Amino acid sequence: MGSDEYIVYCWHCGAAFDAFEVPFCTHMDATKICPFCLKCSCDAPEQYKKEFTQNCPKKLLEEKISQQEGKELKLGEILIKAGKISEEQLNIAIEKQKIENRPLGEIFIMMGLITYAELKMILVDQRELAFINLDKFEINFKLVEKVGKKFCLHYKFIPLEYVKMNNQKILRFAIGDKADLYRLKLVKGLKDIVLVAYMADKQKIDLLLEEIRDQDLLVLK
Repeated sequence: MGSDEYIVYCWHCGAAFDAFEVPFCTHMDATKICPFCLKCSCDAPEQYKKEFTQNCPKKLLEEKISQQEGKELKLGEILIKAGKISEEQLNIAIEKQKIENRPLGEIFIMMGLITYAELKMILVDQRELAFINLDKFEINFKLVEKVGKKFCLHYKFIPLEYVKMNNQKILRFAIGDKADLYRLKLVKGLKDIVLVAYMADKQKIDLLLEEIRDQDLLVLK
C-alpha cells in the first residue's frame, strides 16, 4: 500500500475502494462516500466508523479536520445572518475554542448564545439542498395569500406548493440563503408543518419577493 492509498470496504455494499480517491460527504461529522453505491458512512455502525478513524492515515484525518473547521466557520456565518450572534461574539467564541478545544457549536451553547436544540437544527440543515431553477416560475398569489405576504417577505422565501397528505401539512418553498431557512424553522407556528426547502438563485428570489406585497400573519389551514 502506498503512502497515499487507504483501501477500505464499504459498510453498505461491501465494495473495496481507496479512501484517498473519494470525497467526504457534506454532513457535519463527515465520512467518505463509496464510489460504487454513492453512500457515505454516516449511518454505518459505530464500530465501523471507529475503526476507520483509528486505522486511517494522518493525512486523511487532517483533510477531515480541515473540512470540519470550514463548516464550523460557516456555522458562525449562519448565526450572524440569522441575528443570533454578532461578529464580536463569533470572534470571542473562536478564541474560547482554542482554549477549550471543543466544537464551535458547543462553545456557542456554553456562552448562552444558542440552545442545543437550535444547534442540532442548524447541523441538520448543513446538508446540501436541491437546487431549483425559478427563471420561468410564476408566483401563485393565492398560495402567497394563504401563507401571508408579510411572512414571505420577512423570511425571504417563495412558497411553491402547499398540500395535505396522510394528515400531514407539507409546504414546499425556495430560499436564496440557508440562514433564512434556519430563521424560518424557529417559528413555533410551523412545528406541525413539514418544510421542504429548495435552494434557488438569490437574485431571482429577491426579484420574486419584490412582487409580493403586505399581509401580516401565517394562516395555513
